[in-house]
This record gives sequence, structure tokens and C-alpha cells, in this order.
Amino acid sequence: MTTESSTLREIRESILADTNAFLTGLESGATNDQLRSLLQRIREKEIQMLKEGGTMLDPKIWKILINRLALKDGQEIIDNTAPNAPR
Repeated sequence: MTTESSTLREIRESILADTNAFLTGLESGATNDQLRSLLQRIREKEIQMLKEGGTMLDPKIWKILINRLALKDGQEIIDNTAPNAPR
């Protein structure tokens, strides 16, 4: 059984906290700059996590977060990565 380092665990917890803050900010009317800043912090922590433990966030998580930000702005989202996407 492998145990992750306390540093890696702290990074993961911090990513979860920032993700929660991002989603809460979407609901509470945070500005786009505030939300983008949270996404940037998550990205920076993901890089730390990669260096520390060799793992990254699942790309689907990034897709969800970015799509939620786009929907807040009323942007149309075209998913051309889906297996049944129109071609």
C-alpha cells in the first residue's frame, strides 16, 4: 500500500477548496476576473501536484469548470470532442 506525501495531500485538498470556491463563486455572482483567478490557482496547484506525485486532474474536470464559466457568460458551447459529435 502506498501512502501519498503530506505535501501531495495538502495540494489535493487545496485544489478541492479552490474548486469549491469557484463553483460557489459562480452561484454567488463572482466576477469573471475572480473566477479566472481561481482557475489559474487550480492550474498552478495542478502543476505542483504533477511535480510532487506525477498526477494531474482529469481533463473532464477542466472541461466542466471551463464550460460552467462559459455558460455563466451566456456563451454557446460546442463539444467537438464527444464521440457522437456532428462532423
